[in-house]
Amino acid sequence: MRTLVFIVLVYFVFQIIFLSSSQCARLSSNDDNLIEKTCKQTPNYNLCISSLKSDPKSATADVTGLALIMVNVLNTTATRTLIHINSLIHHSPSPKIKKALLSCADMYYSGIITADVPVSIEALTKGDPKFADDSTLDAAKEATLCEEGFSGNSPLTVDNTSVNNVARVTEAIVKLLL
Repeated sequence: MRTLVFIVLVYFVFQIIFLSSSQCARLSSNDDNLIEKTCKQTPNYNLCISSLKSDPKSATADVTGLALIMVNVLNTTATRTLIHINSLIHHSPSPKIKKALLSCADMYYSGIITADVPVSIEALTKGDPKFADDSTLDAAKEATLCEEGFSGNSPLTVDNTSVNNVARVTEAIVKLLL
């Protein structure tokens, strides 16, 4: 009798473990599908995939959650660019370049970091993606305006392109919510 109970108990333990692991694998597969389906609808699939998969929260996120993750990536990228701008301001010998850098610093800080990102987060959190769409598009435009302020000799081309690309991917994901 004890042997039968033991065998039944072992059987149920294996069933629980097997079912749990197969359910987890299926859940992960579905989440990867959502990320891939979402990223295929953006202008930069590889940037989208790498950004979303680098955040563990993406594994359980819906499209709104994926948009919020990308807004955070936008914030991080813009903040890193602002730090670079401030460094260049302190080492810039040219008044013309310094003026353009100061303009960029204002666009990044006052425009993207303290306005566009918080508006996007609030809009997505409250279920009003239209305002997030406008704000992410605005962030991309500000990066472009910063770049244009140098008249072709920008020390921020890589940074501005990166912010623009992240903002465009974010905007594309937000548009899926409209």
